[in-house]
Amino acid sequence: IPAPQPLLPSSPPTAAAQQLDELLANLGHLQNKLAAAGHEARVPAEPEPSLDTMLGSLTRDLQELGITAVPTGTCAACRKPIAGKVLTALGKTWHPEHFACARCGEELGGQPFFERGGRAYCEEDYHQAFSPRCAYCAGPVREKVLTALDQTWHPEHFFCAHCGKAFGDDG
Repeated sequence: IPAPQPLLPSSPPTAAAQQLDELLANLGHLQNKLAAAGHEARVPAEPEPSLDTMLGSLTRDLQELGITAVPTGTCAACRKPIAGKVLTALGKTWHPEHFACARCGEELGGQPFFERGGRAYCEEDYHQAFSPRCAYCAGPVREKVLTALDQTWHPEHFFCAHCGKAFGDDG
């Protein structure tokens, strides 16, 4: 078994992430002080079953400390509030990890995408699903489409059946 590789350094944390880290640290210190003073700190008997439950618990604890977090929107995919990074596309807001190709599920956050029927697609899936097909090779025609003989062609695939010379753009 190969030894695990060290993680690459990530980008610096956002201001929201730094604030959340500070809040969590303050919450931990508060629980330690309460425990030291003889008060039982609220610690669940077993780990919380979901991230949603943990976030709800954290939100309640922060509200008890007088700290409120205002969501920046509601995710169009999961319908949950967005706190921190938000992605706006197709007239909606998304958690960055939830804005994904409708066909393959690949995250589309930092790359070009195509829209069809209000849904986002990565470039490859869009062309595979919606681009016209070449009558010669059956591949998607991504750029120039030549229409002849009631069919679509890549320009380089529309050629003379006798000598093999491409007709090109001139016809």
